[in-house]
Amino acid sequence: MNTFWVILIIIVVAIILLILFFLFIVWGISKGIRNKFGPEWIPAELRIMFNHIDVDLEDRRVIKYLLSDYDAREITFQINSQINNENPHIIEELEHNRNSFPQRFPESFWRKINDKTYEFWQVDSNKLKATFSTMNNELIYYK
Repeated sequence: MNTFWVILIIIVVAIILLILFFLFIVWGISKGIRNKFGPEWIPAELRIMFNHIDVDLEDRRVIKYLLSDYDAREITFQINSQINNENPHIIEELEHNRNSFPQRFPESFWRKINDKTYEFWQVDSNKLKATFSTMNNELIYYK
């Protein structure tokens, strides 16, 4: 009877370890799957709406969209409304005081570089996630 319980415990522990191993493997490759199959999360992340299915260029680091004039005007309007709705001093304060941004600033924001170029930044990682050029009607998302 004692060996029965030892074998049962070994089997249960092995099953639990196999389940944990499987979950770890799925979690590890999920980012690779997300990067490989479809950019459908990009409009939500950038907080703009556009036709995300027509990808013109995609590689390991970037996804590039060449947009129509209408889509480019719509995206420009959406970005400008986000910039105007956010506190206009956010960017200036963020540039001068990087130590206090996690509690005081949004996690990501659009920034107007010049009349033709916009950038989307993630604050927590201090990473440029996208650029939008109205001159070329081009949106580039950085993975």
